[in-house]
Amino acid sequence: MRPIPAPRRPDAVPMPQGDSRDWVTHPGPEQAGRHTLARCHARRATLQLPAGLTLLDAVAQAVEAEGADGACALLDGVRLDRMRYVMPDGPADDQHAAWYSDTHEATAITLDRATASVGVKDGAWFLHTHAMWHDGAAAMGHLLNDQCTLAEACTIEAWLIFGARLEVAQDPETHFPLFRPEPRTCFAEMNAALLTVRPHADLHSTLESACAEAGLPDADIYGLGSLIGAGFDAGPPMHSPLSEVLLHAGCMVRDGVCTALPLACVDPAGNLFDGCLTRGQGPVLVTFEMLVVGR
Repeated sequence: MRPIPAPRRPDAVPMPQGDSRDWVTHPGPEQAGRHTLARCHARRATLQLPAGLTLLDAVAQAVEAEGADGACALLDGVRLDRMRYVMPDGPADDQHAAWYSDTHEATAITLDRATASVGVKDGAWFLHTHAMWHDGAAAMGHLLNDQCTLAEACTIEAWLIFGARLEVAQDPETHFPLFRPEPRTCFAEMNAALLTVRPHADLHSTLESACAEAGLPDADIYGLGSLIGAGFDAGPPMHSPLSEVLLHAGCMVRDGVCTALPLACVDPAGNLFDGCLTRGQGPVLVTFEMLVVGR
């Protein structure tokens, strides 16, 4: 595990009560818009994944067969013969505020909970997946989807996305290649929106603004990302400024208010944190990708 950079001020208040900018400084200029949104049509579907393929190939082929522009794939219960993954870690150079750990490997793993953002990178299908599992103890990480192999054929649930998609582009603020929503074609029923959130933005208020912008006052939220510390309505806070995060079922906006954001976090030491995120105590670290589906 690499060192986490010291805060910019010696008297910085620890996260999640402190100022996230004291703890994380990205190398590039802060961009004007703190979120990006593209309206789309989302349709719930059941997809079949064959045994023996990589997670990337299996999910991509299933989404492509449906003619979708992308998807939010829910991979709970998927069994992997081999799984390679990374954890959040301190920066490896002066061009990033955070980076990934060395690669870890596990075998014969069942994903307890996992979500994959399905989009495109350099013209080819690409997945960004965060997952939770047990391997002697509870664990969580960022999957290397082209290095995870399905142990058996399985059925998954997914939200298929039409009319917009996530596309990877180099981000000038964080210097990471990140998903960004891009509109494609217009559907008569645009019942959802793809949303990405920039560093230091608060999840609750950003979701409320984005839902108002998309005309979705009542919506369910799916996604993954990273946070600079996290406070919970019940349970201990995560003080680490570096993390990987996975939203649980039950994230929602009702009557324009974000009423619940249950999620799980893992820090660079592998400590897990879980609960409903407290309003104002969940600033984004690098990015947060979400599918907002109207009710």
